[in-house]
Amino acid sequence: MKKVVGIFLMFTMISMTLYSIEYVTLSSELTENLGGRVSIPFFYGTKDAPSAFLLNSYLAKDVENFLSQYLDQLYGLRNSIDESEEPYVQVVIESEIGFVSNSFVSFYADYLSYVYHQAHPMTTRKTYNYDLTLSKFLNLYDFLGLYSDHRGQSFKIIKEHIIEEINANPQIYFNESIDTIGYDRDYYITNEDFVVVYQLYEIAPYSSGIREFKIPLEELGIEIQ
Repeated sequence: MKKVVGIFLMFTMISMTLYSIEYVTLSSELTENLGGRVSIPFFYGTKDAPSAFLLNSYLAKDVENFLSQYLDQLYGLRNSIDESEEPYVQVVIESEIGFVSNSFVSFYADYLSYVYHQAHPMTTRKTYNYDLTLSKFLNLYDFLGLYSDHRGQSFKIIKEHIIEEINANPQIYFNESIDTIGYDRDYYITNEDFVVVYQLYEIAPYSSGIREFKIPLEELGIEIQ
């Protein structure tokens, strides 16, 4: 864990000298105590260097908190089970970049955990949507307010897309309707799409996986420089 966080600090000076936003993927195998691996982006450059540095710091803290949580669980298991058994905890963090420009970065990280005697692994897809100009994360409401032609209409279009896809494949979802889309709903963007994320068990059983709904940016009137 220290190795992963420490790599971030090695790149700090780079972000102070370069201007165009860039990123590299930092990967590390976990070989002590916890099993698994971590693969996350590190952003550097931009004329607003502190903004990229803050984004890296937020992500590094999330990684540290996640690994610490399951390291604590492992130690707790070792103290609570028979000495003849060896508890097992595996964690994996994988990231996927959706969109990068000099003003906005959007990506997600999957935080997977599998704990001794657990029925199956669990994954949370955490999305990161960071405005480099404002140096802040934007929730769905903020993002649509800044980047879409009309926020209210955009919400309507997004909801219609989600309902249409659910109705087209009702067998993989719970029998529940989507009434509203909260301002804190997970989302990310790609070069072409606005992607709404529903976590495991939110609207579908585990076997259906994390559900994503893609709406073309053009349809929402979104254009980011």
